Amino acid sequence: MLLTDIEAALRLDLFDPAGPNQRWTTMDLDRAIDKAVDRYSQYYPNIMYTDMATQPYQRTYPYPQSWNGSYPVWWLERIIYPLQVYGSAFPAPTAIPLAQANAGSGLNIGTYRYLVTWLTPGGETTPSPVVTVTTTSGNQTVLLSAIPFASTLTSSGTNTVIGRNLYRTQVNGQLFFLLGTIDDNTTTSWLDNLPDSALLNRAQPPTINTSGIMLWPPRECAFAEYSNLFDSTTALAAGGNPDLQGRTGSPSFTLTFNNAELPKDNTQVIRIFYATRHQLDTSGSTIPEVHRDSIILGASVYAMEAYQVSTNDNFEFQDGSLHDRIDDTQSPQAWLAAITSRRQQFEERLQEIKQQRDFAYAARIHWGEIPIHWGRL
Repeated sequence: MLLTDIEAALRLDLFDPAGPNQRWTTMDLDRAIDKAVDRYSQYYPNIMYTDMATQPYQRTYPYPQSWNGSYPVWWLERIIYPLQVYGSAFPAPTAIPLAQANAGSGLNIGTYRYLVTWLTPGGETTPSPVVTVTTTSGNQTVLLSAIPFASTLTSSGTNTVIGRNLYRTQVNGQLFFLLGTIDDNTTTSWLDNLPDSALLNRAQPPTINTSGIMLWPPRECAFAEYSNLFDSTTALAAGGNPDLQGRTGSPSFTLTFNNAELPKDNTQVIRIFYATRHQLDTSGSTIPEVHRDSIILGASVYAMEAYQVSTNDNFEFQDGSLHDRIDDTQSPQAWLAAITSRRQQFEERLQEIKQQRDFAYAARIHWGEIPIHWGRL
């Protein structure tokens, strides 16, 4: 679903087909769609998550970076901490594969850099050290050999490596992209002839180690946004609290747990779910297909409201004076009635969507009689 699809459907619902005498320009429709997406996102936001490493003896943390800079974080939805069993994560690989330029084509001529990570049922380690190789004319493939593999961890429950990810830069580049996945812990070689153009928009290496054993059931942690607790020095001017005169500090949140639960190092993981505005543009959309007609309905309301402004004026200025038009006082009333009816439909639909989301979020599966202090055992 792209913005152009919504524009076309909106014109059909407004009975405003393409032609020389359209009531609404494309810019008018885009503004109405933008308003509808804003309103819809307040009821059914785009929920994303990110992982953050703990800091020793800290409760207060900055807001996470949004998945897209054009769609900043609106609020925090929920926080899971601790995410994984303490001490169950694999360390990042320390060995590096051997990289050799081979005869063939596919890569450009220049320097390429490679990384390796380990995959587990819980997630992925941070990357290994970098290995570098230079391709030359006619030798434009790279053979990776001696790719490191891991042994099983048994110190705090059995944790195994189930695969490995390979990351590569573009020629003479510094930014790494996912090259491919090895779906086992035994294969030790990989032939790379993937052109640079195929790497665009692929995943980048993780910065947080999530390779540990997941805690079950998940432990939601209470938190306070825009907080300033007694043990916080960085939140004194953070989000909502005054900064220097005329400014507002960066937003932060504080985890509300006791001193015994404070993290002792930076190896634990906080999983943060946050809300943003939905994306709807020429490159794609995060709005579920089932809600497509809701956006069109809301956009038609805002488009009709904007058009009604010109119908309210029953006079026109001509030859230096106001002249009465032909009596069309019924026209503004008809537009207002149509707008009111559609607005009511839009608001009712938003309430339905909100209730569906709330009911789904409130549903919890209780796995037996789990004691309240089970996590301490």
